[in-house]
Amino acid sequence: MEAFKTAFPPLLLGIRRHQERLRHTLHALTSDAAIPESDADFAAWYGGEGSALAATFQDDELRSAWQRVGELNAALNSAIEHSVEAARRGDQRAVRREIDRAFTLSGEMLELLVAASLRELAFALRSRQQVLSDRYERDLLEAAQVTRCAVRIADQRITECDGGFAALFNGKRHDLRNADARSLIGPEAYDRLASSAIEGRPQRVELQVPRPDGEHRILELVAYATPPGAPESLDFLVVDCTQAVQDAQQRKLLSTAIEASDQIVMITDALQRIVYVNTAFERVTGYQSADVLGRSPHFLQGSATNPATRVKLREAIDAGRPASVEILNYRKNGKPYWVDLAVVPVTGSLGEVSHWVAIQRDISERKAQEEEITRLAMEDFLTGLPNRRAAETRLAIEWNRARRESGTFAIAIADLDRFKSVNDTYGHHVGDLALAHVAKTLADNMRGGDWIARWGGEEFLICYHDLDSKGAFIAGERARKLVRSRPLSSPQGELPITLSMGVSVYQGDVDSMKDMIAQADSLLYEAKRAGRDRVMCTGAGTRRGKGVWGVTQVQAALNEKRVVAAYQPIVDLRTGHVVADEALARIVTAEGTVVPAEQFIVAAESLNLVSRVDECVSTLALAQPMANSKQVRFINLSSQFLADLDHVQELVAKVSGMGKRRPYLVAEISERQSSEVPMMKKHLRPLVDAGFRIAVDDFGSGAASFMYLAELPVHFLKIEGWMVRRIVADRRVRQLIGAIATTAQSLNVHTVAECVENAETAQVLCDLGVDWAQGYFFAKPMLEGAARERYAVKVA
Repeated sequence: MEAFKTAFPPLLLGIRRHQERLRHTLHALTSDAAIPESDADFAAWYGGEGSALAATFQDDELRSAWQRVGELNAALNSAIEHSVEAARRGDQRAVRREIDRAFTLSGEMLELLVAASLRELAFALRSRQQVLSDRYERDLLEAAQVTRCAVRIADQRITECDGGFAALFNGKRHDLRNADARSLIGPEAYDRLASSAIEGRPQRVELQVPRPDGEHRILELVAYATPPGAPESLDFLVVDCTQAVQDAQQRKLLSTAIEASDQIVMITDALQRIVYVNTAFERVTGYQSADVLGRSPHFLQGSATNPATRVKLREAIDAGRPASVEILNYRKNGKPYWVDLAVVPVTGSLGEVSHWVAIQRDISERKAQEEEITRLAMEDFLTGLPNRRAAETRLAIEWNRARRESGTFAIAIADLDRFKSVNDTYGHHVGDLALAHVAKTLADNMRGGDWIARWGGEEFLICYHDLDSKGAFIAGERARKLVRSRPLSSPQGELPITLSMGVSVYQGDVDSMKDMIAQADSLLYEAKRAGRDRVMCTGAGTRRGKGVWGVTQVQAALNEKRVVAAYQPIVDLRTGHVVADEALARIVTAEGTVVPAEQFIVAAESLNLVSRVDECVSTLALAQPMANSKQVRFINLSSQFLADLDHVQELVAKVSGMGKRRPYLVAEISERQSSEVPMMKKHLRPLVDAGFRIAVDDFGSGAASFMYLAELPVHFLKIEGWMVRRIVADRRVRQLIGAIATTAQSLNVHTVAECVENAETAQVLCDLGVDWAQGYFFAKPMLEGAARERYAVKVA
């Protein structure tokens, strides 16, 4: 430094040592390297020889700049020392804060020294109070990338220039000596620079010079007249600012693009303090830039922001890596908005994170659409209740909670009674009113934590929390009575509404949610069969508690081939001879007990297993020989079986394959079956064509009886058991059965009475003209011998 005779240029060259110290300090704080000491030479020169030189300054701005350099140097050393102390304490936040401050101070010092050095140089050239050595001038100008030339004022000829100046004008140094500077620079630029320099008020001029590649250099020129009193020459200083201008243009373009963008842009420092937000941020959030600078972006988040999203974002920032999340923020007015947030770190030369850039796209509208789509997908349009899909999702949660916490809950399936009649009589619009009315009635009277959904059609599913069988039954009864007490007000007047309900209570031995639903469905079916407008519940004194089987038991019996056929004889009431038998479904338990159909058929029907039961029994009935070829065999076929044409065709194929061994077969259908008559006729046609006769079971139990007689090719009528049991004691019943027998005879249809339990009943039936009969008076249903031996039957 002793070679330099002015104050600022040596500091300009020496500031590099400060920057090296900063980098080495930062490296030391993140490793085990030794922390560098402060620059004693710099401090000594500044306080000694440098201060002596500064005392000769004639310019106020130079004196002020010298004082500021001292302050910045002291603050810089303090920031480095504080960062070292914080590192020793393990306070990483303080380390980052002090290092950020040190780099800021270093940058400010560099800017100050560059400006002051150029000003000092200009003052020296103008006043000629000091003579610059060739070495000083070369080192300084090259360090600052400043080129120079000298021009005689008298003839505008270049008397001297350096190689850098010649290169900027696409020439060689020796070629430009004695060249016309006015022509080289341009008349207008030269005249402006020269006139202002001679008058003692130097100014800068920007000049574009073509390059050999066709592009342009952007040069900045300053001229000084020497000597000041009677100038004879001009000294030109030229700087190539092409890259700086291009960078400035790029920054301006980038800034304009960011400001014009509809995406939110936010920049924070390494400590996540906001240092910049664009116009889109202000428009979306309602906050102005001044409201948020220096704050953490966390203030935008609220209570509804997903904690998992916060953790994901925090982990990425702590690790210094990019992150992309969808996050819920809040506007200044408190309203929420969704953004698709991408956060990217900006690193320094040593790999340290200096800033974070966050790009946010407002996706509130998309989120609202997604929520609406989800709502529509999970909500029943008519009633506003959760639909079946939503209910299944919530049931899975209930199931897992009960498993995890050893808790309990109950599910009820409620079905509106005779809803089809409402639709047929009053129209579907009244049916819709009835569904909405019942939904509101039930939903408005739920306990806290209970919920209701539309399960499908006229069925609702209710979930009751923390109730045992007794409590669930009481809750179901309360709901049933409430619906019954509130008839629907419709344009046709008040319409009474009732519902039936099956309630299944969670127990630890239930295998799946599907089994609970099937159990509730079975109980609902049972409630319907028992007369409607009632509740059936597991373990609450209903038939479910009296030996009615569940779906899983029926499924297991089918899989293990324990569904068998029992045969009950049918006799001719006039002769007493056996003329037919009926193949009845039975299940044999693992212990050898025979279970009658009434105990498992409800469960089988609830999950569409009854067709498989029919298939098993019909196959066995075809394989079991009869006592003689003239006897008739009745086989029960459910509506589920008949609705599946594949099952029907398989049965027809089996019968056709028997050839001459084919028995006289009767397909027995129940009068209670819900299929409409035209569809039933279509399903029965293949069986009739194959030689089957048709029997209507349970005749006298429903309104469709005579329609069946009119529309279907019926050969046998089986009279309902409740009528047969009352025939002796009830005159009106006797008259009804007599009328049925007379009508059947006129149509050439045979009548068969069920549930005959004594001789008196048999005689009355015979007197009334009934043809055949079956019941315990004649014989109980019995398994064929091979089946009894195979399953070790104990009770038949």
